[in-house]
Amino acid sequence: MPTGKHFPDWRACDEPHLNDWLNRPREGVLFDVAHNDFWLTEWGDRPSDLAEANVIVNRLIDDAPKLIPIYMHRMMPSEPSTEGNPVFSVHQTDIIAYGVDLTDYFAQEFTFTEDEKDDWTLPHNVRPIRFWDIDRFQDTRWGDDGSCVFDNSPGILP
Repeated sequence: MPTGKHFPDWRACDEPHLNDWLNRPREGVLFDVAHNDFWLTEWGDRPSDLAEANVIVNRLIDDAPKLIPIYMHRMMPSEPSTEGNPVFSVHQTDIIAYGVDLTDYFAQEFTFTEDEKDDWTLPHNVRPIRFWDIDRFQDTRWGDDGSCVFDNSPGILP
């Protein structure tokens, strides 16, 4: 496991700090539900009461695969428990693929030169992950013209 700045310290970090890392995806989705009217149509009708909406979203996230922090806000789903899980960049509900698997992610993030990074495009053929389907999140978050439909004020994540 890599160590250093922006990597979770799975060996020596205290439990509350690790729980903060693990809870960031939930906090990000709840933030956008509360402040940016984010709501996926498959969740049904959005309750007018924010507390009720949060109950629904929390239940869905509880049932979803956990996102395991890798580096900064790059995360990998805990399920399925097989090779080939994608690595996502997760900033609130702005969730995109950063690698088709862990090896691909590390190559993209850490081994390209700056010139090579200019030529790199995000992977398109990533394994779909229950709840964390990045296409659904992106379709809801971004308008047809590619502009963010949310207030782009700073969110809760660094």
